[in-house]
Amino acid sequence: MIRPRLHALALLLALLLALGACTAAPESDPGSRSERVVGIGCDAVDYADVRGPEPGKPNGGLRDHPVADAVCDAWWLDLADDFVPQGLELDARTAYVVGHRAGAVGHRLCQVAVVDLGSGRTSAFTGALDAGDGSQLCRHGGGAALTDAGLWVIQTGRLWLLDPDRIGRSDQVRRVWELADEVRGSTIAAHDGQLVIAGYRPLGPGKARWYPEASVLAVGVTDLVESSAGSGQVAMAKATRVPPRLQGLAFTPTGVPWHVASRISCGLLHPAGRPRDFVPGAEDLVVTRDSIWVVSEASASPYRDPGGALVPRLLRLDRAAVLDSGPATCEF
Repeated sequence: MIRPRLHALALLLALLLALGACTAAPESDPGSRSERVVGIGCDAVDYADVRGPEPGKPNGGLRDHPVADAVCDAWWLDLADDFVPQGLELDARTAYVVGHRAGAVGHRLCQVAVVDLGSGRTSAFTGALDAGDGSQLCRHGGGAALTDAGLWVIQTGRLWLLDPDRIGRSDQVRRVWELADEVRGSTIAAHDGQLVIAGYRPLGPGKARWYPEASVLAVGVTDLVESSAGSGQVAMAKATRVPPRLQGLAFTPTGVPWHVASRISCGLLHPAGRPRDFVPGAEDLVVTRDSIWVVSEASASPYRDPGGALVPRLLRLDRAAVLDSGPATCEF
């Protein structure tokens, strides 16, 4: 009689362990209330579901778009109306949103917000980046990358490295590099020890230039060039093509590059395969196993829909639902 009881206990223990494994929370994405349904579809986010205070005068409406039903979570971001999101990075429950202040060309100062994803509140913010003496100012920050070295911010002619824990302080900037004229940074991503700097071209494919991060960080390096590196310079290791009108670049957990192109009225996602419709005004993205995180500039004050419907500035979408969508309808 003892053996059957032991066998039953063993079966019960195995069942409990299996149930625990099935109900354990996924670890692939930063925390989210909707993660349990990722991969089988998320309920479309309503206006009342968007986290954080809406900038400007509330109007109660969200703009419809082809992947609206794939949105799992969304955030307004409690930032000024004239903050234009351009770059995105994630670290656990924190989002780093890089952008610029709306204004005339040459006056769009780079800005960085540190956002708590649970509340949607900004925990740190800087309205300007300078090298310490005011001689170098960051303008039109176009993208972000997060590595062990810090938070990288790209602008057309410079690459900045920030201390993520000191955003908003006078000592937030760790180093600054000049970009050669032919490099021209529009967005940046990091992958496998490489910094990938890509350019924007309105017509025809652009170019992504790959630089070993260790070489960029070497003592005495001040300039990134395309080739023929001299003293204080680092040349690219290789170049790859990117789609026209590139806004954002990211790598999947398996190392596949994904690209985003957009206009205010619509967006295109370029994964490894055919293009898919995406979020209007999409600028930069982070791709995880189950989700696609993206920042949009479509509701910044210079670009808002005259009809009043809004696109949240930060969104998380069900990756499977976006990839399963039909043929892209957004055209450039």
